[in-house]
Amino acid sequence: MNKKINYLVLILFLAFDLLFAQTGAIYSRFGIGDILNSNTARRMGFGELGSAVIDKDYIDGYNPASWTELEFTRFGISAKYNSANFSDNNSSAFHSDVLFSGFIIGFPIQKDLGISAAIGLIPVTSLSYDISKNVKDDVLGDYSEKFSGSGSLSKVFIGTSFLIPTNTSIGLSLEYYTGANNYLSYQNFASDADYEDVSYETKYKFRGMGSTISAISGNILNLFNTSENSSLRLSVLANITPDLTTDTSIVATTSIGEIENLIGETKTVMPTKYTLGASFAWDKKYLILFDYMFQPWSKYQFNGKYDPNMKDLVKYSLGFEYKDKTLGMHASTSESISYRFGISYEETQYTFNGININQYSLHSGITIPFGDINMIDFAIAAGLRGTIDNNLIKEQFLNAAFTLTLGELWFVREDR
Repeated sequence: MNKKINYLVLILFLAFDLLFAQTGAIYSRFGIGDILNSNTARRMGFGELGSAVIDKDYIDGYNPASWTELEFTRFGISAKYNSANFSDNNSSAFHSDVLFSGFIIGFPIQKDLGISAAIGLIPVTSLSYDISKNVKDDVLGDYSEKFSGSGSLSKVFIGTSFLIPTNTSIGLSLEYYTGANNYLSYQNFASDADYEDVSYETKYKFRGMGSTISAISGNILNLFNTSENSSLRLSVLANITPDLTTDTSIVATTSIGEIENLIGETKTVMPTKYTLGASFAWDKKYLILFDYMFQPWSKYQFNGKYDPNMKDLVKYSLGFEYKDKTLGMHASTSESISYRFGISYEETQYTFNGININQYSLHSGITIPFGDINMIDFAIAAGLRGTIDNNLIKEQFLNAAFTLTLGELWFVREDR
């Protein structure tokens, strides 16, 4: 087991480096970047949230209260493919990439009490944009302008779950947030121009401590003696994001060389994220999920100032999953495949001159088991975000996700 732990720690640190290559979309240049709600293929498949799900076969970092039924040590690692076509009234462009999206280890400690623990590393926000244009000026001549940004905010967490007497699952996690955003703008003059190229690069490095507290109820239908083949659960979650200590610097490159100034420390205030969810399961095969998420980004501050382009974020998702839990462990692969579908609507945190940027998405996913306790999840999501009105940008995106989940028996006492 020690060799497995060493190997997993190595993957964790390699993944930490890869997270800083995260990419987002054009609107991500505002605030701290796009918000990433789903880091696994399963959550993407049924609408990205699913906060009221408890499943012994999965481990992820969204809701620590969902870990109470773990039977085996679980390792989960995920990757995503993002693609989008961006368009305005005059032109369009296409962008795609593949990125790492999280690594989690979870294990049961005391099954009867629902005590489990997990550690992981997952992305929280994503920043990526690249805008350029050619300019003709009577005084300066011909030159090109470019504005670009890259970076991400991630969290390393350790958490636990346990049951209380009402059979309610409680989850707690302690989180360390870290990341960096870089913003670059420059003017590039023709080789025969009388002016030198000039560029400005702004760098922000973030760090801070946060936490998540959550609960998933026991089967509410037990109160009405109607729970023989069905269950209804409710969930509540608060992701308490920190006031991030932010190291800042501006590097200017001009004809007299590189000048670094305005080096200092400030605060980035991120709002708490709240999620309410419900799940209804019946016949040990079917599951319906509904979630509501709210995060008041109108309270976002950088260096004591509010951003006029930020507003409160609201997201709704509705999902469905088919998974036959009546099958034994040694059922055939085709019998054990599970399927999921979802729709989501999001009023994002972005607003421009009174026009809000909204997002509509369709989701689907599939789980293919291999071996007795291992599985591969695939999911896709397609949708629209934004509008071409008032010279804004519309995004038509198609994203895909892959998650590998492995199970192991750890911490099992041998008979003597």
